[in-house]
Amino acid sequence: MYQPAPMLEADARMWAMLINVAAVAGAVLTGGTLGIVAILVVWLIFRERSALIDFHGKQQVNFAITMLLFGIAVFVGVLITFGIGAIVLIPAIAAYGIYAFVVSIIAAVAANRGEYYRIPLMIRFIK
Repeated sequence: MYQPAPMLEADARMWAMLINVAAVAGAVLTGGTLGIVAILVVWLIFRERSALIDFHGKQQVNFAITMLLFGIAVFVGVLITFGIGAIVLIPAIAAYGIYAFVVSIIAAVAANRGEYYRIPLMIRFIK
């Protein structure tokens, strides 16, 4: 069975940071659609070589899924209330988007230091 070689800590910290930066860049540049692809590609390639990359990859994948579900819930809520719910729900998702942006930057800085930063206010699908 193939066992990948462990990664140098400096490289692991860089890739873990890039996972978090990809989430921010993907959210800003593509509305989140390509951000999850970049996160998944890096995480799936390097997760077995570093526990830090595996941790931060899982955090960002869980965060992206949580954002997706929140967006679907807002869309359904606006539809059910015939648009009246948009008064509350659109600012709520905008606030959560700003929160996601800030927390991902905090996670990127923590990853660059080699720290395991657990993102609050998200559902943990992948443990």
